[in-house]
Amino acid sequence: MSTTTEDFIRTFEALREEVNRRAGEPNSHTLQIDTAAGVDPAIDKNRRLIRYIRDVRNALQHPQHGARGHAVQITDAFLNEAKALLRHLQDPPTVRSVGVARRDIRTARLGDRLGDLADMMKRDGFSHLPILDERDVVMGVFNEAAVFDHLWAEPARIIERDMRVEDILPHCSLDADHTETFQFVRPGTLLDDLVGMFVAPISRTTRLGAAFVTASGKDTEPLQRMITPWDVLANGRN
Repeated sequence: MSTTTEDFIRTFEALREEVNRRAGEPNSHTLQIDTAAGVDPAIDKNRRLIRYIRDVRNALQHPQHGARGHAVQITDAFLNEAKALLRHLQDPPTVRSVGVARRDIRTARLGDRLGDLADMMKRDGFSHLPILDERDVVMGVFNEAAVFDHLWAEPARIIERDMRVEDILPHCSLDADHTETFQFVRPGTLLDDLVGMFVAPISRTTRLGAAFVTASGKDTEPLQRMITPWDVLANGRN
């Protein structure tokens, strides 16, 4: 048996232990893929690959042919893919690894002019600007939805470039009745869990527009990181 094949089989055994642990059946000698997938999004997302790894392992250790030697050969690329999946499950990425750190987030303050913010958003391609207080706590979000909400709140209402964020703050509220909502999470939140939040609609007409990372996931704490759906898609996860 080649070194690569032996390494693959060891990787499979470690993968089996991890999957079965997540399935709640750590002592099972059978790979409990479906049970684990029913309770764990990471297993469900990688179900097809895990099954394929299992089938390759079975072909190696339980051959159905009479010829000498293995019917399949493990390539370095396939071994590396199996190892990468195992690492992803054993040490899953958290929200610390994606999004924009506080120092790089474009933000708004109560005294900022709406025209200046709109120009910056158009020029630099931003869709959301967190509104922060003096302690860097998120007070709301300035975006197109807030502007439209302000315009339609009363008949014949207008919006001017010299208006300040504080003038439309009620329409920038985190709990404003927009098509987007916002979630606060802690740094240790699993990335797979956050992906689930972005994918699952809050309601028929509402989705998660961004996640704000704070020390313990409370909205009363200073902002540490901001994550949008694009940040998750651009992360290139397994």
